[in-house]
Amino acid sequence: EYATLECISDKIQGDLISTAHWKGVPLKSILEKAEVLPEAIYVVFRCADGYDVGIPLDRGLMDGTILAYEMNGVPLPTEHGFPVRAIVPGLYGMMNAKWITDIELVDKVYEGFWQRRGWANNAKYQTHSKIVLPGDALRNRFEALSANIATPGSKSPIAGIAFAGDRGISKVEVSTDGGNTWMTASLKDPLSRNSWVLWALEWIPQNKGKYNVVVRATDGYGNLQIAEITDIYPNGATGYHSVEEFVV
Repeated sequence: EYATLECISDKIQGDLISTAHWKGVPLKSILEKAEVLPEAIYVVFRCADGYDVGIPLDRGLMDGTILAYEMNGVPLPTEHGFPVRAIVPGLYGMMNAKWITDIELVDKVYEGFWQRRGWANNAKYQTHSKIVLPGDALRNRFEALSANIATPGSKSPIAGIAFAGDRGISKVEVSTDGGNTWMTASLKDPLSRNSWVLWALEWIPQNKGKYNVVVRATDGYGNLQIAEITDIYPNGATGYHSVEEFVV
């Protein structure tokens, strides 16, 4: 099924996030055949490049956690983990091990490669929302200027993505005054329960000026995205994404 992966190093305005269609074998079916001992609490993946990471056993037994061998209808590309990788809904990309060679069950909380360096061990996705249109368009200054210019009285589309892992997204709100007031955006049905949500809003500015466009999301459990700006280390970045739009 479709699933979105995001790197824990993704910044609020970053693009280290993507969605793909994955095909594989449920990890649950493999673990059941292995007859897991009652004392086991973590599943450890060991990889061809020396990487290792562990996930809680209950996460490994969840529907949607698979050992994937296809991506977007073709054999798993080498850079994405050929011949087999883990897709673990709800957890940042570093927990979705690539190039897996061994799977081990252990009776303790396991700290993997990045956890031994201080990164979060639960690694659950933060709720994120990003403005794609108007965009930062950092690669081309002219595109950035033209994409962020609107006209009074004319429709100015604002759109983007929102993601909260397997918690889903229930609401996205947009502000054009730096967060003082909020408007509810429309949501497109996600490709799956584990994929991002596309959102959009038609804004009609009435006056000329510079506007601070901000977005925030609420997950499927009713929890509002964290407003406080924090760094990516150790739990993933938090904060609201914003862009400037000029009405001339």
